[in-house]
Amino acid sequence: MDSLSTAYKNHDAVALEQAFHENPEAFRQWFGIAFAQHPDDEVLKAWHARLFFKEKDFQDKNRKPVKNLLLYTVFISTIVWAIAKIPAFITVAEDWFYPRFIPFLVLGALITYFTINMPFNKRLAMQSSIGLFLLFLILMILPNKNNSDSLIMALIHMPLVLVSFLGFVFGGGRWRDINSRLKFIRYGGELVIFTALVLLGGGVLTALAFGLFSLIDLSIEEWYVNYVLVWGLMSAPLIATWVWDQVIKQESKLASVIANVFSPLFLVLTIGYLLALMGEQRSPFSDREFLIIFNALLLVVWGITVFSVTGRGEDRSRLLDLTNLSLVFVTLIIDAIALSAIAYRIVEFGITPNRMAVSGANLLIFIHLLWIFYEYVMEIRGRSSLEVIKQTIARFLPIYTVWSLFVVVLLPVLFGFQ
Repeated sequence: MDSLSTAYKNHDAVALEQAFHENPEAFRQWFGIAFAQHPDDEVLKAWHARLFFKEKDFQDKNRKPVKNLLLYTVFISTIVWAIAKIPAFITVAEDWFYPRFIPFLVLGALITYFTINMPFNKRLAMQSSIGLFLLFLILMILPNKNNSDSLIMALIHMPLVLVSFLGFVFGGGRWRDINSRLKFIRYGGELVIFTALVLLGGGVLTALAFGLFSLIDLSIEEWYVNYVLVWGLMSAPLIATWVWDQVIKQESKLASVIANVFSPLFLVLTIGYLLALMGEQRSPFSDREFLIIFNALLLVVWGITVFSVTGRGEDRSRLLDLTNLSLVFVTLIIDAIALSAIAYRIVEFGITPNRMAVSGANLLIFIHLLWIFYEYVMEIRGRSSLEVIKQTIARFLPIYTVWSLFVVVLLPVLFGFQ
């Protein structure tokens, strides 16, 4: 850091260039701090344009758009729907098929979409095919035990593995690229919003269809639910992705705006909830269902914080920064209580697949939030920047992936599929 600051003060362009090539991540961290302190410096402006230009604008100029992408989208969604209807036509246990393969089909459709919509890359296409096949093979190999906690945890974490693989394909296989990870996080937020809008429109269409056909005494409910409604639910994320990609041109910031609007509200909610918790003397240490709700609140607040930060532009908002910092701090308290409750249950009742999986996830989130909190404090004090905080969020993502793979592949084996 000191050598970079010296090279910058001495206007040593060669030393700065050499430092960037030797350690790009360290250079980016130094640059984030320096640019936050001297945003009007022409040299730093030039480096900012070089480091943080919009890759999408450059890529769009250098790739040919896929013809008939909407037809591909409809075709993929139809194939996914047909596979989802397999238990209706052949003898396959629904309680075995649906928990395993519905998330696989929905996320597999998104992986296929981005594979098609990329400039043709033989290596990426091969990696996509092999990755989907291996994940499918794991789902097929896992035993069918409805009362197995380790298998339930594996099936809960499999969508997280698929999301990680989707991020890999989304970034064109450049999984080490921090900017690709950040863009994928923003896409995830937009996907949730646009999928909700698509489902809302589908709900209005369903109510209208039922009402119109009832006027002529035709009952279409059973047929509509079995075919149209199932297709709509399965294809909603894919259609939402097409809208975000082709109609909105990936320019939407709805997720960030909503996160920024709701972050103060969630801050008030979580503080009020913790105060009410103490007043009512309810304890996650002894109440398992209460602990589950506690963890759900933790994930929601964590998501609000992440989307609020990653969707921010260069504009600074002291109020928003303080709100996010407070929200991260409160979330750390919630996570610490949850970790303590899980540790207590492990000591009292022993280790189980559920406790191991949940405690590992909570510990990772706690470490991640602690890192974000530290960088946010540094940013408010002028010793870091928003870009460094975003990089902190993105750098931790592979660790979540590794943990999800552990729960899916090794956890059932460690507990003998019990």
